[in-house]
Amino acid sequence: MRSYLSAFVLSLVLGLVLVPGAGRLGLRIGAIDSTRDPPVPRSGGLGIVAAWVLALLLLALVFAPTRALLGFSRIELEAVYVGAALMLALGVADDVWRLKAAPKFLIEIGVAVGLYVAGVRAATVWLPFGIVELGYGAGLAFTVLWIVGITNAFNLLDGIDGAAAGTAVFALLAVFVTSVALGQPVVALLTVALAGATLGFLRYNFAPARIYLGDAGSLTLGFLLATLSIRGATKGPTLVSIAIPIVAFGLPVMDTLIAMVRRAARGAPIFLGDKEHLHHRLLDLGLSPRQAAVVLYAVSAAFALASMLFLNPNIRGLAVVLTMVGILLWLSVRHLRLFEFTELARSAHRGLVQPRAIAFNVEVRKAARALERASVWSDIVAALAKLFTASEFDAVRLALYEGGPRSKRREFLLEGGSVVEQPVPIKQDEWGVHLPFQLGPEGMVYGELAVFRRYGRGDLLTDVNLLVDVLRPALAEAATKVAPPARV
Repeated sequence: MRSYLSAFVLSLVLGLVLVPGAGRLGLRIGAIDSTRDPPVPRSGGLGIVAAWVLALLLLALVFAPTRALLGFSRIELEAVYVGAALMLALGVADDVWRLKAAPKFLIEIGVAVGLYVAGVRAATVWLPFGIVELGYGAGLAFTVLWIVGITNAFNLLDGIDGAAAGTAVFALLAVFVTSVALGQPVVALLTVALAGATLGFLRYNFAPARIYLGDAGSLTLGFLLATLSIRGATKGPTLVSIAIPIVAFGLPVMDTLIAMVRRAARGAPIFLGDKEHLHHRLLDLGLSPRQAAVVLYAVSAAFALASMLFLNPNIRGLAVVLTMVGILLWLSVRHLRLFEFTELARSAHRGLVQPRAIAFNVEVRKAARALERASVWSDIVAALAKLFTASEFDAVRLALYEGGPRSKRREFLLEGGSVVEQPVPIKQDEWGVHLPFQLGPEGMVYGELAVFRRYGRGDLLTDVNLLVDVLRPALAEAATKVAPPARV
């Protein structure tokens, strides 16, 4: 434990010392955010990595156990180190030249595939009914999805000062505790040192930020978290390689999944960036960047603690985690104005009651068929009465203008299964759909069918297009053939 504490403290101090220098380097190489005045360097990730590496090297010179662990890690984690270096280089290039998304994804996928081939992979998945061994194809797909997904999840979370770095600290500490408990000292040492360096960086990144992580920082942090968590959670016959890190990284994972669902629900590209992530929603509620960051830290800490339940996986731990996810989703939809989820819920509800809508739509077509066969006014009345008696509308009005639209108006109210000629005033708490039609080739009789509905009722299931495209033409044809009723 002395090595762990020393690694954390030393990397924290080095982070405090080296991050300002990384900021100056970012200004010189052009890795800056010019939307701020003065411009803010996007090179904090370089300071984190430098503090992390230097702390480990200094400790290796002093402590023999640390030196032995790092020597062993060169064999076990060589592929991870190479991948992290590639991610750092990719992030620096993006910070300076703003690369397009497609080549970045291709490089990330290539690195993930290389890691799988090198043995850094998720081999098993824990489910409530037992352990599932992943084959080659499923293991490759899952590993690539995990590494690329977590890498970009932290990148997407880096939208407000301190959000991604603070969340990463909690996730790193969760992986550290897990690694210690499962007897993985190499991963424990690397994660606790990285947590210290990130915490040192956070001193300069908390709102108002003087330096940003940049893609070099967020991609490297996300990549190291994804790969080290796989290595740190693979020991033990009853634990999945991925259950603990999925929960520990609950906030970035959920933010990314919610963003993908939001975009897919409205037909937008799922990888297209926007300003509607959870942290943006918190700002929209009126929270300051500091307050929003604190809320995100609290959620991250809760997920990190919940992940510890999976050190001995059971149904109770799964129930706790699912409850947390459900509460977070409910709060997000309820208070953060995730309108796409509201629409998905409405669509799901419509699916449950769709048989009612289908039944009415069938009746619309039957009524149109009956109107086409109408020969007297009572046939029209019977067809409309049968259709709308059990409909979703509260009032139905038929209006006729004998001699054209400017002639005297005759109104008929459909009520109680019959059509009665009387004025039909529109109530203040009603909205309506008006279907005007012209009768005959010369338009001597002008008509209008109007249906009204009270405000505050549930979702309208009726397909209004059927009323327009099917019922309206049939009614016009029927009224052309049938003489209007005599005036009383």
